[in-house]
Amino acid sequence: MKPSNTRVVIVLAILVVLAGITLGGLTYLRKPRLTPTMHGAKLAQELGCFACHGPRGTGGVANPGSEEEEVPAWDGGNAMMYVKNEQEIREWILYGHPKRLENEHRHESASNPELRGDENHVQDGSNAFPLRMPRFEDVISKKGLDDLVAFYKAVAAFETLPEQAREGYQAASRLGCFGCHGPGGRIGSKNPRSFKVYIPPWHGRDFADLVKNDEELREWILDGTIDRFESSPVARYFTRRQVIQMPAYKDALSDRELDALVAYIHWLQKDEGWEQAPATVGSGTSRKERTRTVFPIVGAFVPIWHSPNLNGPRYSD
Repeated sequence: MKPSNTRVVIVLAILVVLAGITLGGLTYLRKPRLTPTMHGAKLAQELGCFACHGPRGTGGVANPGSEEEEVPAWDGGNAMMYVKNEQEIREWILYGHPKRLENEHRHESASNPELRGDENHVQDGSNAFPLRMPRFEDVISKKGLDDLVAFYKAVAAFETLPEQAREGYQAASRLGCFGCHGPGGRIGSKNPRSFKVYIPPWHGRDFADLVKNDEELREWILDGTIDRFESSPVARYFTRRQVIQMPAYKDALSDRELDALVAYIHWLQKDEGWEQAPATVGSGTSRKERTRTVFPIVGAFVPIWHSPNLNGPRYSD
Protein backbone atom coordinates (compact mmCIF):
# COMPACT_ATOMS: atom_id res chain seq x y z
CA MET A 1 0.00 0.00 0.00
CA LYS A 2 1.28 3.42 -0.92
CA PRO A 3 2.21 5.76 1.96
CA SER A 4 -0.46 8.24 0.83
CA ASN A 5 -3.13 5.53 0.95
CA THR A 6 -1.94 4.45 4.39
CA ARG A 7 -2.31 7.99 5.67
CA VAL A 8 -5.84 8.16 4.25
CA VAL A 9 -6.79 4.92 6.01
CA ILE A 10 -5.32 6.14 9.32
CA VAL A 11 -7.14 9.47 9.05
CA LEU A 12 -10.43 7.73 8.24
CA ALA A 13 -9.95 5.35 11.16
CA ILE A 14 -9.30 8.25 13.51
CA LEU A 15 -12.38 10.06 12.22
CA VAL A 16 -14.51 6.94 12.77
CA VAL A 17 -13.20 6.58 16.32
CA LEU A 18 -13.79 10.27 17.07
CA ALA A 19 -17.28 10.08 15.58
CA GLY A 20 -18.03 7.09 17.82
CA ILE A 21 -16.73 8.93 20.87
CA THR A 22 -18.78 11.98 19.94
CA LEU A 23 -21.96 9.97 19.45
CA GLY A 24 -21.38 8.02 22.65
CA GLY A 25 -20.60 11.18 24.59
CA LEU A 26 -23.66 13.00 23.31
CA THR A 27 -25.84 9.99 24.12
CA TYR A 28 -24.39 9.92 27.64
CA LEU A 29 -24.93 13.65 28.16
CA ARG A 30 -28.54 13.50 26.95
CA LYS A 31 -29.51 10.53 29.11
CA PRO A 32 -31.72 11.61 32.04
CA ARG A 33 -30.21 10.91 35.45
CA LEU A 34 -33.20 9.78 37.46
CA THR A 35 -33.62 10.56 41.14
CA PRO A 36 -34.89 7.96 43.66
CA THR A 37 -38.32 9.60 43.54
CA MET A 38 -38.42 9.25 39.76
CA HIS A 39 -37.33 5.62 40.03
CA GLY A 40 -40.16 5.17 42.52
CA ALA A 41 -42.65 6.58 40.02
CA LYS A 42 -41.48 4.10 37.38
CA LEU A 43 -41.64 1.25 39.88
CA ALA A 44 -45.18 2.20 40.92
CA GLN A 45 -46.19 1.95 37.27
CA GLU A 46 -44.47 -1.43 36.86
CA LEU A 47 -46.03 -2.86 40.03
CA GLY A 48 -49.53 -1.84 38.97
CA CYS A 49 -50.09 0.64 41.80
CA PHE A 50 -51.91 3.04 39.50
CA ALA A 51 -54.40 0.37 38.48
CA CYS A 52 -56.08 0.84 41.86
CA HIS A 53 -54.81 4.17 43.16
CA GLY A 54 -55.30 5.97 39.85
CA PRO A 55 -52.83 7.93 37.68
CA ARG A 56 -49.80 8.88 39.79
CA GLY A 57 -51.72 7.76 42.86
CA THR A 58 -54.43 10.39 42.54
CA GLY A 59 -57.32 7.95 43.18
CA GLY A 60 -60.63 7.53 41.41
CA VAL A 61 -60.83 3.72 41.16
CA ALA A 62 -64.19 2.45 42.40
CA ASN A 63 -64.23 0.12 45.41
CA PRO A 64 -67.86 -0.64 46.37
CA GLY A 65 -68.48 -1.21 50.05
CA SER A 66 -65.79 1.12 51.27
CA GLU A 67 -66.73 4.31 53.05
CA GLU A 68 -65.54 6.51 50.18
CA GLU A 69 -66.62 4.01 47.49
CA GLU A 70 -63.15 4.14 45.95
CA VAL A 71 -59.55 3.18 46.64
CA PRO A 72 -57.88 5.98 48.64
CA ALA A 73 -55.76 8.42 46.69
CA TRP A 74 -52.25 9.17 47.89
CA ASP A 75 -52.76 12.93 47.67
CA GLY A 76 -55.34 15.33 49.05
CA GLY A 77 -54.52 14.66 52.70
CA ASN A 78 -55.60 11.01 52.59
CA ALA A 79 -52.26 9.83 53.94
CA MET A 80 -53.00 11.05 57.47
CA MET A 81 -56.11 8.85 57.56
CA TYR A 82 -54.23 5.61 56.86
CA VAL A 83 -50.56 6.18 57.65
CA LYS A 84 -49.10 7.30 60.98
CA ASN A 85 -45.42 7.44 59.97
CA GLU A 86 -42.95 6.45 57.26
CA GLN A 87 -42.53 2.96 58.69
CA GLU A 88 -46.22 2.32 58.11
CA ILE A 89 -45.84 3.32 54.45
CA ARG A 90 -43.29 0.53 54.15
CA GLU A 91 -45.56 -1.93 55.97
CA TRP A 92 -48.54 -1.15 53.72
CA ILE A 93 -46.35 -1.87 50.68
CA LEU A 94 -44.71 -5.00 52.04
CA TYR A 95 -47.59 -6.64 53.91
CA GLY A 96 -50.75 -4.98 52.63
CA HIS A 97 -51.42 -3.39 56.03
CA PRO A 98 -49.44 -1.84 58.89
CA LYS A 99 -48.40 -4.09 61.75
CA ARG A 100 -50.74 -2.32 64.14
CA LEU A 101 -53.56 -3.90 62.12
CA GLU A 102 -52.29 -7.47 62.21
CA ASN A 103 -55.77 -8.88 62.63
CA GLU A 104 -56.75 -9.92 59.13
CA HIS A 105 -60.13 -8.21 59.37
CA ARG A 106 -58.92 -4.88 60.62
CA HIS A 107 -57.78 -3.59 57.24
CA GLU A 108 -60.53 -5.05 55.07
CA SER A 109 -62.84 -2.06 55.34
CA ALA A 110 -62.06 1.58 54.68
CA SER A 111 -64.70 2.44 57.27
CA ASN A 112 -62.72 0.69 60.00
CA PRO A 113 -62.17 3.38 62.69
CA GLU A 114 -58.77 1.92 63.62
CA LEU A 115 -57.50 3.04 60.22
CA ARG A 116 -58.10 6.52 61.60
CA GLY A 117 -56.41 5.83 64.92
CA ASP A 118 -59.45 4.72 66.99
CA GLU A 119 -58.01 1.95 69.17
CA ASN A 120 -61.30 1.37 71.03
CA HIS A 121 -63.41 0.00 68.22
CA VAL A 122 -62.65 -2.72 65.67
CA GLN A 123 -65.18 -4.08 63.22
CA ASP A 124 -65.37 -7.75 62.38
CA GLY A 125 -64.73 -7.24 58.67
CA SER A 126 -68.19 -8.39 57.61
CA ASN A 127 -68.47 -5.47 55.18
CA ALA A 128 -65.10 -6.11 53.56
CA PHE A 129 -64.78 -4.44 50.17
CA PRO A 130 -63.65 -6.17 46.92
CA LEU A 131 -60.31 -4.45 46.37
CA ARG A 132 -57.70 -5.13 49.03
CA MET A 133 -54.15 -3.90 49.25
CA PRO A 134 -51.78 -6.65 47.97
CA ARG A 135 -48.45 -7.68 49.51
CA PHE A 136 -45.28 -6.77 47.63
CA GLU A 137 -42.65 -8.14 50.00
CA ASP A 138 -41.65 -10.92 47.58
CA VAL A 139 -41.41 -8.75 44.48
CA ILE A 140 -39.67 -5.57 45.63
CA SER A 141 -36.04 -4.97 46.58
CA LYS A 142 -34.87 -2.83 49.48
CA LYS A 143 -33.81 -0.05 47.09
CA GLY A 144 -37.08 -0.39 45.21
CA LEU A 145 -38.95 -0.03 48.49
CA ASP A 146 -36.95 3.09 49.39
CA ASP A 147 -37.67 4.61 45.97
CA LEU A 148 -41.37 3.78 46.11
CA VAL A 149 -41.66 5.30 49.58
CA ALA A 150 -39.93 8.45 48.27
CA PHE A 151 -42.45 8.67 45.44
CA TYR A 152 -45.42 8.12 47.77
CA LYS A 153 -44.16 10.84 50.11
CA ALA A 154 -43.85 13.24 47.18
CA VAL A 155 -47.41 12.61 46.00
CA ALA A 156 -48.81 12.67 49.53
CA ALA A 157 -46.85 15.80 50.56
CA PHE A 158 -45.99 13.69 53.60
CA GLU A 159 -43.23 15.71 55.26
CA THR A 160 -43.74 18.61 57.63
CA LEU A 161 -42.10 21.68 56.07
CA PRO A 162 -40.43 24.64 57.77
CA GLU A 163 -42.65 27.72 57.59
CA GLN A 164 -40.89 29.51 54.72
CA ALA A 165 -40.51 26.30 52.71
CA ARG A 166 -44.22 25.61 53.25
CA GLU A 167 -45.03 29.06 51.86
CA GLY A 168 -42.83 28.24 48.86
CA TYR A 169 -44.66 24.96 48.32
CA GLN A 170 -47.99 26.79 48.41
CA ALA A 171 -46.70 29.42 45.96
CA ALA A 172 -45.52 26.70 43.57
CA SER A 173 -48.90 25.01 43.82
CA ARG A 174 -50.72 28.28 43.12
CA LEU A 175 -48.52 29.01 40.10
CA GLY A 176 -49.03 25.54 38.63
CA CYS A 177 -45.35 24.55 38.86
CA PHE A 178 -46.20 20.98 39.87
CA GLY A 179 -48.05 20.45 36.60
CA CYS A 180 -44.70 20.23 34.78
CA HIS A 181 -42.20 19.49 37.57
CA GLY A 182 -44.41 16.81 39.14
CA PRO A 183 -45.78 16.40 42.67
CA GLY A 184 -43.80 18.61 45.02
CA GLY A 185 -41.43 19.46 42.14
CA ARG A 186 -39.90 15.98 42.50
CA ILE A 187 -40.88 14.03 39.38
CA GLY A 188 -40.78 16.08 36.17
CA SER A 189 -42.52 15.25 32.90
CA LYS A 190 -41.76 14.63 29.23
CA ASN A 191 -40.70 17.50 27.00
CA PRO A 192 -40.09 16.57 23.34
CA ARG A 193 -37.10 18.15 21.59
CA SER A 194 -35.53 19.37 24.82
CA PHE A 195 -31.91 18.38 25.49
CA LYS A 196 -32.84 15.47 27.77
CA VAL A 197 -36.41 15.12 26.48
CA TYR A 198 -37.95 15.82 29.87
CA ILE A 199 -38.58 18.60 32.38
CA PRO A 200 -36.37 17.85 35.40
CA PRO A 201 -37.47 17.90 39.03
CA TRP A 202 -36.04 20.47 41.43
CA HIS A 203 -33.31 18.20 42.74
CA GLY A 204 -30.81 15.72 41.38
CA ARG A 205 -27.93 15.91 38.92
CA ASP A 206 -29.88 17.20 35.94
CA PHE A 207 -31.22 20.08 38.02
CA ALA A 208 -27.69 20.84 39.23
CA ASP A 209 -26.59 21.12 35.59
CA LEU A 210 -29.35 23.61 34.81
CA VAL A 211 -29.15 25.68 38.00
CA LYS A 212 -25.73 26.52 39.39
CA ASN A 213 -26.71 28.91 42.19
CA ASP A 214 -29.51 31.02 43.63
CA GLU A 215 -28.96 33.77 41.08
CA GLU A 216 -29.68 31.37 38.23
CA LEU A 217 -32.61 29.86 40.10
CA ARG A 218 -34.23 33.27 40.42
CA GLU A 219 -33.51 33.96 36.75
CA TRP A 220 -35.30 30.78 35.72
CA ILE A 221 -38.32 31.63 37.86
CA LEU A 222 -38.61 35.29 36.89
CA ASP A 223 -37.50 35.22 33.23
CA GLY A 224 -38.01 31.60 32.11
CA THR A 225 -34.36 31.38 31.03
CA ILE A 226 -30.85 32.30 32.22
CA ASP A 227 -28.04 34.42 30.78
CA ARG A 228 -25.71 31.42 30.65
CA PHE A 229 -28.02 29.66 28.21
CA GLU A 230 -28.89 32.77 26.23
CA SER A 231 -25.19 33.41 25.58
CA SER A 232 -24.64 29.90 24.17
CA PRO A 233 -25.85 29.18 20.60
CA VAL A 234 -26.04 25.45 21.31
CA ALA A 235 -28.06 25.94 24.48
CA ARG A 236 -30.43 28.30 22.70
CA TYR A 237 -30.90 25.71 19.96
CA PHE A 238 -32.32 23.20 22.43
CA THR A 239 -34.23 25.54 24.73
CA ARG A 240 -35.98 27.36 21.90
CA ARG A 241 -36.98 24.23 19.99
CA GLN A 242 -38.33 22.27 22.98
CA VAL A 243 -42.09 21.87 22.95
CA ILE A 244 -42.79 23.04 26.52
CA GLN A 245 -41.20 26.37 27.35
CA MET A 246 -40.40 27.53 30.87
CA PRO A 247 -42.81 30.41 31.68
CA ALA A 248 -41.64 33.73 33.13
CA TYR A 249 -43.29 34.53 36.47
CA LYS A 250 -41.85 37.97 37.15
CA ASP A 251 -45.33 39.52 36.99
CA ALA A 252 -47.08 36.66 38.78
CA LEU A 253 -45.43 36.40 42.20
CA SER A 254 -44.28 38.71 44.97
CA ASP A 255 -40.75 39.08 46.32
CA ARG A 256 -41.86 37.19 49.43
CA GLU A 257 -43.20 34.31 47.33
CA LEU A 258 -39.99 34.23 45.31
CA ASP A 259 -37.88 34.00 48.47
CA ALA A 260 -40.18 31.31 49.82
CA LEU A 261 -40.02 29.29 46.60
CA VAL A 262 -36.22 29.41 46.66
CA ALA A 263 -36.34 28.31 50.32
CA TYR A 264 -38.57 25.36 49.41
CA ILE A 265 -36.19 24.23 46.67
CA HIS A 266 -33.29 24.52 49.14
CA TRP A 267 -35.26 22.36 51.59
CA LEU A 268 -36.06 19.88 48.84
CA GLN A 269 -32.41 19.59 47.83
CA LYS A 270 -31.40 18.95 51.43
CA ASP A 271 -34.28 16.53 52.06
CA GLU A 272 -33.36 14.50 48.99
CA GLY A 273 -29.65 14.45 49.92
CA TRP A 274 -28.37 16.46 46.97
CA GLU A 275 -26.66 19.32 48.84
CA GLN A 276 -23.29 17.59 49.00
CA ALA A 277 -19.77 18.30 47.83
CA PRO A 278 -19.20 17.68 44.10
CA ALA A 279 -18.38 14.07 43.24
CA THR A 280 -14.70 13.53 42.50
CA VAL A 281 -12.71 11.03 40.47
CA GLY A 282 -9.10 10.52 41.40
CA SER A 283 -7.06 13.38 42.84
CA GLY A 284 -8.98 16.65 42.48
CA THR A 285 -10.69 15.67 39.22
CA SER A 286 -14.24 16.96 39.15
CA ARG A 287 -17.13 15.40 37.21
CA LYS A 288 -16.90 18.41 34.86
CA GLU A 289 -13.19 17.80 34.17
CA ARG A 290 -13.74 14.07 33.74
CA THR A 291 -16.48 14.65 31.18
CA ARG A 292 -14.28 16.98 29.16
CA THR A 293 -11.45 14.43 29.25
CA VAL A 294 -13.56 11.46 28.16
CA PHE A 295 -15.59 13.37 25.58
CA PRO A 296 -13.25 16.00 24.09
CA ILE A 297 -15.18 16.19 20.81
CA VAL A 298 -18.46 17.08 22.50
CA GLY A 299 -16.77 19.50 24.86
CA ALA A 300 -18.70 22.27 23.17
CA PHE A 301 -21.86 20.87 24.70
CA VAL A 302 -20.47 20.50 28.20
CA PRO A 303 -20.15 24.20 29.12
CA ILE A 304 -23.90 24.50 28.57
CA TRP A 305 -24.53 22.24 31.52
CA HIS A 306 -21.24 22.60 33.45
CA SER A 307 -20.23 26.25 33.53
CA PRO A 308 -17.26 27.71 35.44
CA ASN A 309 -17.89 28.48 39.09
CA LEU A 310 -20.27 31.38 39.61
CA ASN A 311 -20.86 33.52 42.67
CA GLY A 312 -23.37 32.35 45.23
CA PRO A 313 -24.35 28.99 46.74
CA ARG A 314 -23.74 26.09 44.36
CA TYR A 315 -26.29 23.38 43.62
CA SER A 316 -24.10 20.31 43.63
CA ASP A 317 -24.67 16.99 41.89
